[in-house]
Amino acid sequence: MSTVRLRRLAADYNQLEDYARRHPRLRLIQFDGDPPERYQIEYRLRSLRQVDGELLNIKSHIVEIVLPRSYPRVPPQCRMLTPVFHPNIAPHAICVGDHWSAGESLKSIVVRIGEILAYQSYNVKSPLNGEAARWVEQHEDELPLDTVSLLVEERASDEDDEDDHPAMNSVAATPPRPKPVAVTPPPVPRPKPSNGSPSTESPVRETSPAAEDRPAWMPSKPRA
Repeated sequence: MSTVRLRRLAADYNQLEDYARRHPRLRLIQFDGDPPERYQIEYRLRSLRQVDGELLNIKSHIVEIVLPRSYPRVPPQCRMLTPVFHPNIAPHAICVGDHWSAGESLKSIVVRIGEILAYQSYNVKSPLNGEAARWVEQHEDELPLDTVSLLVEERASDEDDEDDHPAMNSVAATPPRPKPVAVTPPPVPRPKPSNGSPSTESPVRETSPAAEDRPAWMPSKPRA
């Protein structure tokens, strides 16, 4: 194995391990090799499974990703170990896109698979499952099935109490903005009359229109 490939595999593992540790909806079940060339990953997302012609909502899915010998010149090989009803998923493969670049990370593929499972991403023009593509066209207003963000920077909170996983039904939350605080200006001192008694009238500063229109940096007209 070349040094370049070893470094790439090690970098992919470190990045993916950190991502799985920080995201509540994803778990590394198994990985083989040193550095790993094969992964099994569990996604805890809402998706569909077809059983005896009936569509069921399923919240746990296992994906296998194999990095072939020519990786990263060729894309990873991805397939479901648990069935999923989706236009771009077949029993033998997951279509993660038509174009692959050697600079694309394994983590980006893992994120994309999660978006596919949640029905945040789908392509009905060239499907692997024609029946699922027709279902999407008829139920597009009900999608996505899961709105969770696959970005680890966003925190999650529970959506319902029926899930076995506390962080399963989470949505990204935006911290509230601080409310503006009203500031009361200090009172303006009132000038005293010549007899020494306090004045009951508020002072009014009279300014000529010319002075109001003159910029602060412009000197006043010298007196004759």
